[in-house]
Amino acid sequence: MPESLVVKDPKYLGKFIAVDEDFNIIGYSDSKEELKRELAEKGYSITDYDIIYVPKSLQKDSKSD
Repeated sequence: MPESLVVKDPKYLGKFIAVDEDFNIIGYSDSKEELKRELAEKGYSITDYDIIYVPKSLQKDSKSD
């Protein structure tokens, strides 16, 4: 896992996201269980991805201005 992951799309705020080994977002959902179920239906194994929660509110990083 990288030290940080930049998520710029607001549709992911307050969601659980799944990322593959190359840190591509492969799915997202309101609940972790629902996300796991959707990924299993798509053929992903639990070992194929990591799940991260993206908070609804993020502190603004003054370095990114």
